[in-house]
Amino acid sequence: MRWKNKFQMGRGALKYRLLKKRMPLNVILSVTNRCPAHCLYCRFPQRKQKELSRDQIFSLIDQMVQAGTQRLGLWGGEPLLRNDIGQIIDYASGKGLYVTLDSNGFLIPEKIESLKKLGHIVIALDGDRIAHEANRGKGSFPKTMKGIEVASQHLNTWTITVLTKHNLGAIDFILKTAERYGLMSTFQILHHNEKLGRNLKKLSPSPGDLQKAIRKLLHLKREGARIASSTNYLKYLLRWPDYQRPISRDRNYGLPCLAGKLYCNVDSDGRVYRCSLLIEESPALNFLEVGFRNAFLDLENIPCEACAASCFTEYNYLFALNPKVVYQWLKAFSRTSR
Repeated sequence: MRWKNKFQMGRGALKYRLLKKRMPLNVILSVTNRCPAHCLYCRFPQRKQKELSRDQIFSLIDQMVQAGTQRLGLWGGEPLLRNDIGQIIDYASGKGLYVTLDSNGFLIPEKIESLKKLGHIVIALDGDRIAHEANRGKGSFPKTMKGIEVASQHLNTWTITVLTKHNLGAIDFILKTAERYGLMSTFQILHHNEKLGRNLKKLSPSPGDLQKAIRKLLHLKREGARIASSTNYLKYLLRWPDYQRPISRDRNYGLPCLAGKLYCNVDSDGRVYRCSLLIEESPALNFLEVGFRNAFLDLENIPCEACAASCFTEYNYLFALNPKVVYQWLKAFSRTSR
């Protein structure tokens, strides 16, 4: 991440801490629901929404910059299905944003030239062939591995793994892949709401097995493994009260949720939510109708106090300026910087 973006994000977090000044420092934008994969835990491809046009996304980016945004995360669906994804990345980067993208890796070889201005790319890897395809569909593994191979030669590349009952034994493979290609790996549990996710009960490991895997990740991280997930987050997961309920009305570890205060999620039709766990679960204004700043400032009351989602929990630690988490994430960025 550029030092300018890091500084401005830290400054914005401090202003919120001291003055309660809300600012969308970090925005996650879904650019499509379409996806060529068949993940057992995902309903995104079944959603039927009109996608934002390129010019509408350009307008959103302009409004984000004016509102103080520093990082734009692109996701879906599979963002690389958009023919204009390179133009979107270039435009956002040219406006000074740190741009990241989540992908299943399938289309990276043919789209690599369009991705050169990404800050980093995050590729979904759920383990070796058996584990990965048990989660993400037959034939997905070689496409993902080819995507990782190509991306790692050109981009700062990370992986993300969804821990299910199919892949708790594949952690060593994932970390060996990280060493082989110079990646950083992140881990999360099943957490999407019923509108976006599926098969939560069917795919969830037993609490004991999941906690054993999390403790293994903690141990390996302390030993220097290429794990970007912070120790605070992994310990936070160990104390999560019910893995079948990814949202809680009580704070976990006393950590405040800063969704709608310092970060937000823009859905593929332009509606602005506090985070993706609340998509279609709470009211949301559309930036196309009221403007991005007004839609963000409308995000006042959060119907929950904590969640088990890795990204949002890590954001909460970072924007709370937790020194250990900030240090670990800066170190993770440095290990893949090009």
